[in-house]
Amino acid sequence: MTADIQPTYPLTKAQADEIASLHEADTSELERKLRQLTETCQSGCATGFSKCTTHQNELRKLYQNAYTAASPGRWTAFRPAEYTNDLKRMFDAQASIEKINGRVRREKLQHIKDSQCTFGVSDHPKAKITKMKAAEMRGTAVPQSDIDNYIVKEEEQLLSSLTPEEREIQAEYEKSKSEEQKYSYLRTCACTPQPTDTPRDIELRLKWTKLFDNKVPYNEILPVMKKDIADATSNVQILENRLADLRNAQAANNKAKAAKEESKRKQARDAIRRCCSEGCVSVCELSGPNADLGCERCFALKEDGVLQNYSWFCSPECAKANAGSHNARFHSS
Repeated sequence: MTADIQPTYPLTKAQADEIASLHEADTSELERKLRQLTETCQSGCATGFSKCTTHQNELRKLYQNAYTAASPGRWTAFRPAEYTNDLKRMFDAQASIEKINGRVRREKLQHIKDSQCTFGVSDHPKAKITKMKAAEMRGTAVPQSDIDNYIVKEEEQLLSSLTPEEREIQAEYEKSKSEEQKYSYLRTCACTPQPTDTPRDIELRLKWTKLFDNKVPYNEILPVMKKDIADATSNVQILENRLADLRNAQAANNKAKAAKEESKRKQARDAIRRCCSEGCVSVCELSGPNADLGCERCFALKEDGVLQNYSWFCSPECAKANAGSHNARFHSS
């Protein structure tokens, strides 16, 4: 990779440590120069430092150099160009140092938020939850120290839950000090084939590999990857929904088919007329001279919906011999 990779969030631990170290050194150096300037003015100027035009101009130059100079490896290198341009406009417009310092503080707070809350392509799902909660906390009155402690605690818990292999991978990533190293690591995470890859996954990894090979900035690759993953997920969901619809339709069809078969079986059962005489198991005729032998009272009750079935006799002899007992059993009341 070339050295012109645009620095991007999130930061690795090595990057965060380096930024903190450089910021501390830069702040100490600026404070030293400011003290020296103040002492020089106080010892040689009768007007006093606050009214000395010469030394006040030098003070502005010290701040301007500290705030707007090229700053590789520092937190300002991660901020958009609009920030530095905004500071230059403020210095050109002779804005007060207090107002300029306020602008710097706001940008530094945004840098802290971005460094703590920006998702990475290889973030564990639990890490994303932690970042979302941290972002929510930053919108409240929760002190920064409490947010920092929360993040550290959650990171430690997550690290303890990872497998040795996952911890090793995470440790290697956290060692990345340059954007080139981080870029290479992210390329490996995004483009290395996995045993569980589907044909679509393989296709996407090849696409992403070409982006990395063409030196496309990571902050441009990430939106492409997110869209590809979202589209693939959406397509899977569409297929799953269609499959669910087919399953539901099949289930409804099977239910209707089963009901139809049951209706046929019922009709078949109904078609077998067994004699209603007690102790007689003969099958009644469905056609012929004896086909309509039955209990007239049962017929009437069936038509009125009182009974579910008709009562048939298998022969005139059976009807004559058993009509009385049938009436006694079913129609005596």
